[in-house]
Amino acid sequence: MTLLEQLKDLLENYFRKFPNVSINALAKKSGVGATTLRRILSDSLKGDPAPSTVLNVVSAITKERRLSTLLKSFEGPIGEVLRGSFGHFVEENLPHSYSTDLNAELADWSKYLIYKLASNKCGVSKVFLTQTLGNVGLKSLAEMFEKGLVYSDGEIIHSKEKNFSLDLNLAIKHLPNLLEFYKPDELDRGQNLFYTLSESINEEGIKKVKEIQKDAIKKIYAVMNSPYYEGEIPYFTVHCMDTLALEAP
Repeated sequence: MTLLEQLKDLLENYFRKFPNVSINALAKKSGVGATTLRRILSDSLKGDPAPSTVLNVVSAITKERRLSTLLKSFEGPIGEVLRGSFGHFVEENLPHSYSTDLNAELADWSKYLIYKLASNKCGVSKVFLTQTLGNVGLKSLAEMFEKGLVYSDGEIIHSKEKNFSLDLNLAIKHLPNLLEFYKPDELDRGQNLFYTLSESINEEGIKKVKEIQKDAIKKIYAVMNSPYYEGEIPYFTVHCMDTLALEAP
């Protein structure tokens, strides 16, 4: 069974179980376009869907938010895609949750930044948010309070979910805005770092680089979650790599 065949079976079983649910309703619930869902059901989708699309569909259908549970719930191509793309979040029993509703809210840049900062252990002050995002941020913050996405502890704002996973396409969309916080002129302060490396290598080399990067990410995550290093400086890192080609060779 292929990935598309397994997804089609999953969707058909879902609609048989819930005949009153329309494709458009599931599209809204999952964040996956109705056109994509129809193409999966009609065997007309060209190529496999992105891992984030698979995750959105299975999360919406099962109503399961815990990544660790979702990754254990499916065998076959769906399970392989989920574990291959998101397994690094649960390899160390990291308590990440995944919510299509939250992803929909965080499609807005100001809400994403607020939630990201509020997810830090120490939260974020309303003063800092005002300085960083201005009136737009305050409006977004008010909407997030109203929807119960954040709460206040005195002057400090905290997110409802401290450990959350963002849809990959959504994360990439916000990446340019996030990189605006990188300050190359302040390299002498010793707080930032930047490297870009490129070379032609084989598949084994790519696999080795990924292993090194994943190991580094685990170590960085351990530092960020260690009580010994707790502080009030909002810090971020970005890790990505790919081939310098429009299509994989």
